[in-house]
Amino acid sequence: MSRVASAVPSQAAPAPCLRHLGSGQAPPAEWLELLAQRHSVGPKHLLHPAPDASALQRAARVALRAPDHRHLQPFRFVQVQDAQREELASLFAQDAARRGHGADEVERARERAHNGPALLAVVGHVRANAPEVPESEQWICIGAGLMNFLNALHLMGFGAKVLSGASVRDEAIRSAFCEPGETLVAWLLAGTPDRTPAPKFVDDPGRVLSVWRGCTWP
Repeated sequence: MSRVASAVPSQAAPAPCLRHLGSGQAPPAEWLELLAQRHSVGPKHLLHPAPDASALQRAARVALRAPDHRHLQPFRFVQVQDAQREELASLFAQDAARRGHGADEVERARERAHNGPALLAVVGHVRANAPEVPESEQWICIGAGLMNFLNALHLMGFGAKVLSGASVRDEAIRSAFCEPGETLVAWLLAGTPDRTPAPKFVDDPGRVLSVWRGCTWP
């Protein structure tokens, strides 16, 4: 999901690429190529330093550029502080036990709360009766916000991984993060990647971009 930076990214000031993109100039080809190199980075390859509060704020600001009909803002990100990891670990363990897992799997579930130098919950709020904004559009906004957040982390030199699994569906865990009407969508792990991730597949833009052929009638 991210390249390996030649140096630890500065937390005190925006990375050069962010300064450029904020200048109003068209991004050069190398920045587009950099975005095209974003890949998921697994937890074991995410090291400290983690994105600090300033970096997460920058990423959240970029997330808000997602297409958002009627400005519903149907997503938010909730950071789990290091001191809160053990509390979340207990919730993960209880969830695994409720699903009938044995002691080993319960312990593995507990350990997942300590994955990633930074850990955030992705929370969505899809309104069933929003005027002029069908639920499908709201889910598109949630996905776009998440992607913008990931791209911002990537441009700052960080790597990230989005995970879901059974834990996001557990009622106790959901109630710990969500307000009424909200959904726990996923977990986001972030840190400094220890390697350049290799893509699993060759990109083929032609599979996702085509020209409309017009209506075909019998």
